[in-house]
Amino acid sequence: YDRPRTRFVADFVGSSNVLSPDQSRAAGGPPRWCSLRPETVRLVAGPGRVAGTVAALRYLGAGTRVIVSVPGGEIAALAPKGAAVPDPGAAIALDWDAGALHVMEGEG
Repeated sequence: YDRPRTRFVADFVGSSNVLSPDQSRAAGGPPRWCSLRPETVRLVAGPGRVAGTVAALRYLGAGTRVIVSVPGGEIAALAPKGAAVPDPGAAIALDWDAGALHVMEGEG
């Protein structure tokens, strides 16, 4: 769940963000396929690893899934219940701890 070996597994277990080598490199990671759990992604007003625009919000009860359009695709973040959530169309930056980005094995 937290450290899938392949893109297939990351997609199969659900809500993991799958970053292409280009997206990973642009966010300061290695140029490899990586997974990133939405609950490890923070919404920040200032500079972050990547900037984008809020594309959609999905209320989940315990929190809100915030889908952010970024260069090369989308990245989801999970905002806890009660946290301030930006409106769709708002500019936002995303950040996460370096250890949250998991390089998947067997992916070139």
